[in-house]
Amino acid sequence: MPLNHAPLCELPKWGHWLETPSLIVALVPPGNLEVNITPTFELISTRFEIGRGIAAFNSDKLETYCAEPGGFDVVPSSSSYRSIETTGFFIVLAYKQPLASRIVAEYSSDKDVDLVPGQIQASAKGLSLAQAVRDFFVHRHVGGALYLESVATLIMEHVIRHRSNVSRQLKRVPDFLALKMLKTAIEYIQDNLQRELSLDGIAGVVGLSPFYFAHSFKATTGIPPYRYVLQCRIERAKALLRESSLSIAEIAYEVGFGNQSHMTTVFRKTLQVTPNVYRQHVK
Repeated sequence: MPLNHAPLCELPKWGHWLETPSLIVALVPPGNLEVNITPTFELISTRFEIGRGIAAFNSDKLETYCAEPGGFDVVPSSSSYRSIETTGFFIVLAYKQPLASRIVAEYSSDKDVDLVPGQIQASAKGLSLAQAVRDFFVHRHVGGALYLESVATLIMEHVIRHRSNVSRQLKRVPDFLALKMLKTAIEYIQDNLQRELSLDGIAGVVGLSPFYFAHSFKATTGIPPYRYVLQCRIERAKALLRESSLSIAEIAYEVGFGNQSHMTTVFRKTLQVTPNVYRQHVK
């Protein structure tokens, strides 16, 4: 599987992949890889099985390479990565905007953020972040782009803390949202459930970076923003199934699931019933 072009060109050939306005994410199947890329994006990958071979991060010298589950490979924009390796399933995230700088805007406003090419050691936190992305594909995109952006933001924050020019300078993230900010965010979510909500969009309403908002929202409410949005959509859908004569397809669109299939998938996963069965039992 030769990889010699920017991810935007190659990802459709890889396996499960998805593109949002902020990033591209791919779940890549096992195989023998020959990689030679200079990405136009901030490129981050992580593994579920050990990968072995030879690799060079921004260098002409190939060295023995081992990637462990829960570790991360970091290939910043315009740096280079070459490798010949054998690997199991792994995930690639290509950040299309300068997301790194936005995440740490509140904590390092006097410096630009530059990722450092190389590897981050495997950890339990790294593995849980990687598994969260894999679960998105396994569960057929439950949570939508908001879920994916939330996890990708946390991964970028993890990388910045371990492999960037500001790794030792980040300030501690405050624990809670101010009540007024929480109220504003919740009202915005409730008023825009029908739309494709994004982490950037919700955070922007209260003037915070995506990472700051995601962390503080969870600390304040006990759940991440994507799960709160999902719960709101489920509750509104349940009310419409009980109280309206709209078709299931119309209800799916009305509450922001986009289509009946997506709403059915979410209902099965969270309520263990389909929307049709739920409607029959409550009417």
